[in-house]
Amino acid sequence: MHKLFRLLIITCSLMTVAYLTIAAINTNQLKKKPRLSIITSIFDGDEFIEGFLKDITKQTIFKDCELILINANSPGNEEKIINKFIYEYPNIFYFKLPNDPGLYATWNRGIKIASADLICNANIDDRSSFDSFEKHVKELEANPHLDLVYSDYYLTNVPNETFENNHYSWYVKLEEFAPKNMFKCLPGPRPIWRKSMHERFGFFDESFTSSGDFEMWNRAMSLGSKLKKIPGVYTLNYLNPKGISTDKEKTKALKRYRENEKITLKYRHLWK
Repeated sequence: MHKLFRLLIITCSLMTVAYLTIAAINTNQLKKKPRLSIITSIFDGDEFIEGFLKDITKQTIFKDCELILINANSPGNEEKIINKFIYEYPNIFYFKLPNDPGLYATWNRGIKIASADLICNANIDDRSSFDSFEKHVKELEANPHLDLVYSDYYLTNVPNETFENNHYSWYVKLEEFAPKNMFKCLPGPRPIWRKSMHERFGFFDESFTSSGDFEMWNRAMSLGSKLKKIPGVYTLNYLNPKGISTDKEKTKALKRYRENEKITLKYRHLWK
C-alpha cells in the first residue's frame, strides 16, 4: 500500500498555536474515519516512549484507530523513536508544541484535532491488554446511550512492564457507576468516551494540574452523563514517582490536595 511521507505545518486557529509535525500519511486510509482517537501527551518520556508505542500498536483494533501524539515541549529525545513508528504506521500523527501548556490543555488540543467519535487518553507509562480498546469501543458502539466506559486495572511499581508479563502490586476493583461512587474518580487511568461529551459538558478544566479528569467526570455526571463499568481488567497503571498524580514532593502534593478539596466541595452533595 502506497505511503506518502511529508512534512506538515499545521496552523490551528481554534487553538491559537502552530504545530510542527512529521507524519506518515497513507492516502487511502485518510478516506476512512477511525473508530477511536487515542490522545497521548509526551513530556520527559524517553524511558517509556518505545515500550508505549510497541505496546499500543499491538492493539487488536489499532489499524482502525488514530494515535495523536502531542509533544508538550518535552526536554527529552522521544522524537527519534517516534519518527521510526510514524513511517511504519500511517495512522500515527505527531504534533510538537512550542511550550508546555499543561496536561489538560494538551489533552484538549488533541480532542479538538481528533476525527473519531470516540476518545481515549493513553499515558506513555501505562500499558494495556491487547484487546482493551476493542472491548471498550464495542461496548460504546453497542450502547449509544452511554457516554463513557471504564474497567478495573492493575497497579505496578515496576516501569515498562507489559500487561501480559508484570508483577503488579495491587488489583484496583472499581465500583459500578453511581453518583455516590464518583468520589473515587471511577473512570480510572484509561477510559474511553464519546467526543460529544465535550460539546455537552465542556472540555477539561485547564486550571487543574493533576485532577482535571476527576473534575471533568464529576461535572459530566452532575449534568446527566451516563457511565458504565465493563467486566474485566485491561490496564496496567504504573505508579510513576515523578507522575503528576503521584509525585510526593511537598509543593506538588499540596497542590493536588487543594485541587481535590475544591472538587470535593463542589460535588460531594452528589456523593451521598
